[in-house]
Amino acid sequence: MGAVAVVAWAGVAMRVVLDVGNISPGGVLDRGLLGPYHAGVLGIAQRLLDSASYFTYWSNVLIAVALTRVWRHPDLDTTRRRHGYATALIMITLTGVLYAALIAPSDVVTGWNIPDNVVIHYAVPVLSVATWVIIGPRGAFSWRESGAIYPVPLAYLGYTLLRGALIHRYPYGFFNVVSLGYRTVVVTMLVILVASYLVVALFVLLDQRRGRGVRRSSRSLTP
Repeated sequence: MGAVAVVAWAGVAMRVVLDVGNISPGGVLDRGLLGPYHAGVLGIAQRLLDSASYFTYWSNVLIAVALTRVWRHPDLDTTRRRHGYATALIMITLTGVLYAALIAPSDVVTGWNIPDNVVIHYAVPVLSVATWVIIGPRGAFSWRESGAIYPVPLAYLGYTLLRGALIHRYPYGFFNVVSLGYRTVVVTMLVILVASYLVVALFVLLDQRRGRGVRRSSRSLTP
């Protein structure tokens, strides 16, 4: 658990270093996407704000925080922590799946962006899910509380549309209102939300199954 938290924080730290040092390539890859950037301090602020506008950044920060909290306080079980952990795990899972399916086929990653890209889009999602499947914590997912996962993702979608309406730029091509229009983008967002609930359902079923296995093991060890 602690090792995965360290990897997640390392990915976030690398992203910040790349932005502050202007190591990431700037520029507009498609009309409406983020960039280009000014020189100097203003450029640093622009790059950091743009990085913080990616779903990938939100999910990596959240899973880093959630893993750290579980690592440091493994016996603490509160509603807030369960909801936070479940939200972070679903978001980092979606980051890995959506990047691999929608972005990676056309994404061109070069230089020092390569190791960071591997960490935040592949390593952290895979390690986070594997850690949860193997060691838990159990009870993070349930049908009754599944709706508690969505406030943060919905806030991200709202933020993306609001910021885009102000600056006319968007972090992802499939959210690019400039070229696609609001109707197409909103439909895309709804499709992603519906698909995400299938992921939530899978996690609920896995959590219930693993939880039953843990309870059976505990009973078998009871004298």
